[in-house]
Amino acid sequence: MKSIIRFFLIVVLFFAGQKGYSQDPNFHIYLSFGQSNMEGAAPIEAEDKINIDPRFQVLEAVDCPDLNREMGKWYTAIPPLCRCKTGLTPTDYFGRIMVANLPKNIQVGVVNVAVGGCKIELFDKDNLESYIKTAPDWMLGIIKEYDGSPYARLVEMAKIAQKKGVIKGILLHQGESNTGDTLWPKKVKIVYDNLMRDLNLDPKKVPLLSGETVNEDQNGKCASMNKIIATLPQTIPTSYVISSKGCAVATDFLHFNAAGYRELGKRYAEKMLSLLGYKSNASNDPFIVQAPIGFDALDPKVPTGKIETVSYNSKTVGTVRKATIYTPPGFAKNNKYPVLYLLHGIGGDEKEWLNGGSPQIILDNLYAEGKLQPMIVVMPNGRAMKDDSASGNIMAPEKVQAFADFEKDLLKDLIPFIEKKYNVRKDREHRAIAGLSMGGGQSLNFGLGNLDKFAWIGGFSSAPNTKKTEELVPNPEETKKKLKLLWISCGDKDWLIENSQRTHDYLVKNNVPHIYYLEPGVHDFKVWKNSLYMFSQLLFKPVDESSFAKYTVLETTGQI
Repeated sequence: MKSIIRFFLIVVLFFAGQKGYSQDPNFHIYLSFGQSNMEGAAPIEAEDKINIDPRFQVLEAVDCPDLNREMGKWYTAIPPLCRCKTGLTPTDYFGRIMVANLPKNIQVGVVNVAVGGCKIELFDKDNLESYIKTAPDWMLGIIKEYDGSPYARLVEMAKIAQKKGVIKGILLHQGESNTGDTLWPKKVKIVYDNLMRDLNLDPKKVPLLSGETVNEDQNGKCASMNKIIATLPQTIPTSYVISSKGCAVATDFLHFNAAGYRELGKRYAEKMLSLLGYKSNASNDPFIVQAPIGFDALDPKVPTGKIETVSYNSKTVGTVRKATIYTPPGFAKNNKYPVLYLLHGIGGDEKEWLNGGSPQIILDNLYAEGKLQPMIVVMPNGRAMKDDSASGNIMAPEKVQAFADFEKDLLKDLIPFIEKKYNVRKDREHRAIAGLSMGGGQSLNFGLGNLDKFAWIGGFSSAPNTKKTEELVPNPEETKKKLKLLWISCGDKDWLIENSQRTHDYLVKNNVPHIYYLEPGVHDFKVWKNSLYMFSQLLFKPVDESSFAKYTVLETTGQI
């Protein structure tokens, strides 16, 4: 018996030793690399060394005895952030803006490896040696500080950083030395792909932010390169170009001055904040206004819910009908759950959300972050007719009518079936309905028309089947009393936005609390997935009406 116990102790110790550390998900790491503008070419001024939040950290990539810093150790991010005698960089104010706009429990760490004057080829580990043969002597000295390979040093430091935190993004500023090189985007992709592989990163979750060279509006000597940099997202879908327009420059018209670096760093940060779902707004507490990058990406480490298809007898239609069911991770039959009925569009069926929206992945990820109340999600076929397939002429009058007829099927057949098959709460406060396009119109029609059945209602890009607002809310005072949450969302470039807008306007006129959520986009699953991400987190929890106005992504003057 003792030998068995000893064996298991050895196994436990072995695996503990293999890991040796625990990543803090609230320590966000950013890698930055490139040439002189990332290295830092402007003098560090007095204001750049004060009022630095200790939540902003730098991992030293070289030994700096004069600064009392050692390679591979963390320090409060007082510049210089690249090597011992480099200047101010965009990374300085990137980090400052990030910590100022993120929740107080989040730290930001940066790793900056950059070499002035280098081409992107210097970071291509497979072609490094051939590039070094062409490098000038002064550059060889810098490369030597990185033990002959800036890329290898970046990876080495990144792995040290990963022992403490999670890499959230990569910042690049490079291109001056590759001006006119139309293969530059492909060369950047080689470096980016190598980083993904060498650091075991998921490109869907780790964006690349690439800054422009000095802009033509500042007479930039390499401004023509910006046309090539602009094409980078075509080669790396998760890359984003940071504009340098208006950023102040040095007298050589190749580098930014200190003010220019501060502004450029701010722009990097604002883009990254938006990718994390936050809006940069110093006057308010940090607030998630959209889904973060990677919210819909499969994570093998995350516990998964279960998808199943059920059949129920519809007396309304006179046939057996199907619905898709999602039960959450850790689903237990003896627990009682609230229910969200999630409806599809005019060209879909009970599988449309699964095929286009990956709701199970979105919800699994949210459960893993502790952001959802456990709930069952029912995805029915909203076309209540014997042949309910999305085939033939989906706009045929009888098929359009079937979407209206689904109200009876839902209330009289499907809901009773769900409440008999699953252990769910049967009161209105624990029942929600939402949908996209035609399903958004159904959700508003059926939900607001049956407030004794639904207290949580969401319309995503609602279609013209949405009833006139006077019919939807004939008694605003009663609606206010019964509603827990009314959510109306739409893409700002959606040709159907009028339906959402008119509903919103009527609700405002009649003082009915609701969220009107406009986001950048058209009539597609990019918008609907984001709406599901945002809406689902509000369900079956206490409602704070004072926060409703914060959910609008778009400013009155344009898109952030």
